[in-house]
Amino acid sequence: MSRRAVATFNVGSSSLKFSMFEIHASGELGGCLLRGAVRDLAGARRVDISDPSKLKPLQNVVNSVTEPRELISTLAKWLARQDEDVQLSGIGHRIVHGGTEFEGPVPVSDAALDRLLTLAIFAPAHQPHNLAGVQAVEDALPDVRQTLSFDTAFHRTMPHIAELYALPRDFSAEGILRFGFHGLSYAHIAETISSVLGTRPKRLLALHLGSGASACAMIDGRSIASSMGLTALDGLPMATRCGDLDPGVVLHLIKDRGMPVDEVSDLLYTKSGLLGVSGISGDTKTLLESAAPEAEEAIDLYCYRIASQSGALAVAMGGFDAIAFSGGVGENAPEIRSRIINHLSWMGPVLDTYSNATNAAILSPKNAPVPVVRIVADEERIIARECASLL
Repeated sequence: MSRRAVATFNVGSSSLKFSMFEIHASGELGGCLLRGAVRDLAGARRVDISDPSKLKPLQNVVNSVTEPRELISTLAKWLARQDEDVQLSGIGHRIVHGGTEFEGPVPVSDAALDRLLTLAIFAPAHQPHNLAGVQAVEDALPDVRQTLSFDTAFHRTMPHIAELYALPRDFSAEGILRFGFHGLSYAHIAETISSVLGTRPKRLLALHLGSGASACAMIDGRSIASSMGLTALDGLPMATRCGDLDPGVVLHLIKDRGMPVDEVSDLLYTKSGLLGVSGISGDTKTLLESAAPEAEEAIDLYCYRIASQSGALAVAMGGFDAIAFSGGVGENAPEIRSRIINHLSWMGPVLDTYSNATNAAILSPKNAPVPVVRIVADEERIIARECASLL
């Protein structure tokens, strides 16, 4: 009897991440069988995969097609035949924006896809690619069930006061609200932190710091506030996104400088953040290695704004009992973590120098009043588990 498995796809504008997880006979999610990524889709297409024996075959598959949608279809077929003893029973997809309607995972349907397409205006850098991935898999494997998992769903537990903008009520009623993103990463943090600390902190400040960056306030593992809002532009400065911005700046650029709306959008999404402030790069590693004063200023601003937003989220929770770092930067940049915690030290958190430098799971000294931890992001496991639950 063959084993069953589910796969996951996280399709972005420049990369594609995938994984496969076994499903136990009980229906519960088992271990990860395979995970990998294709990066720089429009360029050299760099390939990573957890099983070295599959690296060359995967590279051949990636090199065999040119159009991104065809690549997804071809990769889906390749995954489905990786092991003759494994039956692929479902494929789960990451979807960035689920609006107010989608508070948990759902099977793929025409109605769901139509609604999610209308929400693409609020996630233009992500949603169209997410949905194109769903259709590409449908073309390749029409008999395999597909499911959708949402970055916004984790934050649907936020109280209404945390969702509201100070706009006329008609706009709120139409869904112009704060949603928050990176919810799949935060769901993984919420379910993992107790295994790291031995107990689940009641009030947790979670920081997902990667190319995109956000902060989340959790009480008893549930989101009560987020740094992000209606779109993934809001909140913390990011690699190329601006984060918090006076809306008057946007009005000035359009009205007084005559910038077309598309040009303003490109400025805020792809030319701002660390890249814009430094004029060098949006990559924190590159900036930390640079001697340029602009690079230092960009890093200083980044850490200051993260700490400032953390203070705001502490207000939402009435303080915090632990801090968790995740995401590529949060997991791998000790200097960034150190600068952020230095800003927050008056609230109790402190780092152990050696643990921080070596990227340990627990970054703070033993018996610290506010422990600080490092949790490796695993959105794929959350997507796979949600997919398995719907089969």
